Amino acid sequence: MRVLFQGAGAISLAGAALFTDSHDVAVVSRTGKDEPRAAYPRRVSRLDPTDSNDSHGDCGAARRDPGLTPESTARTPGTSERPVNREWTVTRVAATRRVTITDWNSALEAGPWDLIILSTRPGDLDSATASAIREISPTYLAITSQVDGDLERAQTEFPDTEAVIFAPAFLSERLEPGTVPHGREVSYWAPLCAPRFLVAGRGGTVRSLVTGLGRLIVPVPLAAVLMPPAVFIPFVAELSIRGGDWAALKTHLERPSRAAAEAVQSRLGVRLPVFRRLARGVLEVLEAIVPIDITDYAGRHFARHSGQTLDMLAGWAATKRPTPVLDEQIASLNALR
Repeated sequence: MRVLFQGAGAISLAGAALFTDSHDVAVVSRTGKDEPRAAYPRRVSRLDPTDSNDSHGDCGAARRDPGLTPESTARTPGTSERPVNREWTVTRVAATRRVTITDWNSALEAGPWDLIILSTRPGDLDSATASAIREISPTYLAITSQVDGDLERAQTEFPDTEAVIFAPAFLSERLEPGTVPHGREVSYWAPLCAPRFLVAGRGGTVRSLVTGLGRLIVPVPLAAVLMPPAVFIPFVAELSIRGGDWAALKTHLERPSRAAAEAVQSRLGVRLPVFRRLARGVLEVLEAIVPIDITDYAGRHFARHSGQTLDMLAGWAATKRPTPVLDEQIASLNALR
């Protein structure tokens, strides 16, 4: 399939890197330049010894001498030598993909496109971007937002396109400019042998996308993409309230656990307990299995999406049942804005 990712943020660049081996993919940005440029998002793994100051298990033996940059993988003409860049290893190059970033005019000229994946909520798109999407007129439009009502907004905004939800099944982060070479700011982690997105929407649309994209996506009921945020977003909110301090979150799990129970009840109509001990165990499992430093990543990542966090909390609090803990979290987040 021919796939456009909207927005040159971490989710779009990582998603494009995961799709690029099997599909014709580009990232389109409203700040794109006349000439397409490239980014080199890199997949990180516990098996990659270049991702840590120490080795994991027997991976230390896999460390190799400095290798190649993605741009210089060919041998030098007339020799058997390969160029060497001592900032890169063979492992690191193998985990890196080249992703093209272009602008909307160029994307329109390069059409047609089968699928556009939005990294921005449909209600937050500027008028120029929305107009460009309508002009390209893809067969399918996927939103990555899991906020209640956003799928309906997308269907209203783009009535001639089949809209679905793509819930990312990977983590991505953008490092601060200047800390790594330009174009290599994004790294991501995707579980081995797992789908890259969970897709939910109208049955016929979902089946067509699964046929086109194969194992990159897996179909799930709509509730499977809308329910999980009710459990974990109150913990995200608490993390933001505590200034992104992961250690502070782990010692203050009572309020987000109660808020999660209220959110789940708002969604299901049934109150289910969310246990602090279980929540702490989940946080510790994340620390152990995710090669990205989750204790630092989570605070930075969700701080950039505090508006979306607030909208989710407000949606669950807009119920006939009292939601005092959700209301308290909403007030605390608003006080930080």
